[in-house]
Amino acid sequence: MSRWVEERLQSLTLEQKIGQLLVGQAEGTEVSESFRRFIEKIPIAGYRINGPNIEHPGQVKSLTAEIQRIYARLGLDFPVIFACDQEGGVLSVFGDCVSEFPGNMALGAADSVALTERQGQLVGWELSEMGMNHLLAPVADLNLEKQNPVIGVRSFGDDPERVASHCIHFQRGANRGGVAVSAKHFPGHGNTATDTHLGLATNHTEKDVLRRTELVPFQKMVNAGVDSVMVTHVVFSEWGSMPASLSPTVISGLLRHEMGYDGLVITDDLAMGAVRNLVSAGESVLRFIQAGGDIAYMHDGRASIEEAYGRLLEAVRSGELTEERIHLSLRRILRFKQRIATYQHAREKLGTSGTDLARQVAEQSITLLRDPGRLLPVAPDKKLLVVLPQLCNLSEADTSDQQEMKLVTYLKQAYPQVSVVELSLDEAARDGLWQKANEADLILQGTINAYRFPGQIAVMKKLAEIRPLIAIMLRDPYDSELIPFDTTVLATYAVTEQQMATLVRQLQGALTFKGKVPVKLDDHVKRRKEEW
Repeated sequence: MSRWVEERLQSLTLEQKIGQLLVGQAEGTEVSESFRRFIEKIPIAGYRINGPNIEHPGQVKSLTAEIQRIYARLGLDFPVIFACDQEGGVLSVFGDCVSEFPGNMALGAADSVALTERQGQLVGWELSEMGMNHLLAPVADLNLEKQNPVIGVRSFGDDPERVASHCIHFQRGANRGGVAVSAKHFPGHGNTATDTHLGLATNHTEKDVLRRTELVPFQKMVNAGVDSVMVTHVVFSEWGSMPASLSPTVISGLLRHEMGYDGLVITDDLAMGAVRNLVSAGESVLRFIQAGGDIAYMHDGRASIEEAYGRLLEAVRSGELTEERIHLSLRRILRFKQRIATYQHAREKLGTSGTDLARQVAEQSITLLRDPGRLLPVAPDKKLLVVLPQLCNLSEADTSDQQEMKLVTYLKQAYPQVSVVELSLDEAARDGLWQKANEADLILQGTINAYRFPGQIAVMKKLAEIRPLIAIMLRDPYDSELIPFDTTVLATYAVTEQQMATLVRQLQGALTFKGKVPVKLDDHVKRRKEEW
């Protein structure tokens, strides 16, 4: 491996070496002549593939193969990185091109590392079939802030050891399926209330506490030989005032020296507001490399790539950045590229369909938190009112508006009398809602992130005064802390098809509830019982 790396390193021009420090955003669903000329002008390390690049699996495979052929004609005979944010659940950029899974918190609720590993393998296989080779997952963050606007159910939970175990098994599966992974968002994005896509988030937790909590999954993954680590733009005040992605103290000091990681370090998208509001594209990439990073991911188009490329070239020529320093990163990058080629060559297909595996996850994950009124199971002759929130993207790391919630479809197959009302997340009520409630025997109300959208709870309290009500937390389970204690509460963690189909079977009593909430919920709901 070392000889191959050194031979490739010596074969590259300075300009080609600098290109390998960048990953950009692919353009379109096929390689246009304009995009081809750009690739030939600045052959960077690779490209992210997401929504605008995706029509169907065959098209994606053709797109990645054509880009790889362009690099081969340039004499760059090693893999192009094709990266994606296919986490499952609320962040599923490939939509119906791949199997639909409910995401990490559902896996945390199922708490079966065997299921997690199998899901990783199936996801890896499906992605590698399309030429993808770098999965920007798993999320190794502990979700410790219930009002976190961007992590939430993307996390496996809040227990350091449990999250670490799921992350490690997910990597094993994904590697076996044919792709490399990236542990994100180092040193942790789960204890913030700010979305770094929009602005700067700060974590003031003390170092000793961080080492016992948020750093644990990352340290365990480092020890297990994780393929790459993605650094977040969160500021950790214990290590200075700069975003982690630009901080030598965090990257070179904490991750490289203290935690012992000498593998590939990449950034979260440097076009995000947390960084771009502070420094330009070119300066952010230079600072990241100087801080100890390897590949800057920048997903806002050619102009930023050209600016960053030019700034790095200027920095080498002026002496701000040495070629020796670039070689340190190039060796890591080339070793990583050899890894992804090995994973692709040795990949193994899981002997289970995506639908069957998603059903297993659903049956193990959906959680009954409480049923004080003994409303379960629901008899088939009940007249149901179903009140559901309209799906929408809650951050840039969210693809929920592309999902179709099929809960009502499955309910109507099981219950002949179902009436439905949809409300936006901030909608107080709708004409006729109270009348429909009076006409029903039982109300099922879904919630999504009620701490951020508390109007859902106000509606719920009024509905619960009219008829018995079952609350279904369709996303973050923290909603249970706001829901009246004498209400039946369920958690599905996602609205994927198998989660909804399984939930209906559980409502009927055909299946039991096996999941356990993987985050701590405040006990104050018990103390407040008398208020309701």
